[in-house]
Amino acid sequence: MEFQRIVEKSRRLVQRYKTRDPFEIARELGIHVRFSKEFTTLKGMYVIIMGNRFIIVNGKLDEQTLKLVVAHEIGHDRLHRELAKKSAISDLSLYKKDCRPEYEANLFAAELLIDTDALLELIYDGYECEEAAKILETDVNLLSLKIAALKYQGIDLREQEYNSKFLK
Repeated sequence: MEFQRIVEKSRRLVQRYKTRDPFEIARELGIHVRFSKEFTTLKGMYVIIMGNRFIIVNGKLDEQTLKLVVAHEIGHDRLHRELAKKSAISDLSLYKKDCRPEYEANLFAAELLIDTDALLELIYDGYECEEAAKILETDVNLLSLKIAALKYQGIDLREQEYNSKFLK
């Protein structure tokens, strides 16, 4: 799926529902969010059962990671629903650079959760990536992905590396 289309799908949801809260957006989309205390390493999964769409997340995760996982799984719903009709999409690690559907769902989540104007204001005010992530209450790796997306869109920013295995 092309980059700009992913970004636009995410932006349209934020505009339509006037929120960046992935739990609220999932509810508005008719996606059922459920928590499991049984997951050990699994962060979350997106599955379709008898035509009903579900996001099942590890109930042991902190609030920031829960939001990230739900946003990521909404990305799978919006971008990869056909894959989920065949089998559940499970995420042990959210930042796999070498898996196209995972990268696309991460890009979708970055656009959904991180306001571009707020991020650029922090960057132009001299905040480093780690500081900006704390202020925006998001994961530094997701923020780095958002910065890469903005750079791809032509905004002159210093590229940031992100750890593809930090959630393992």
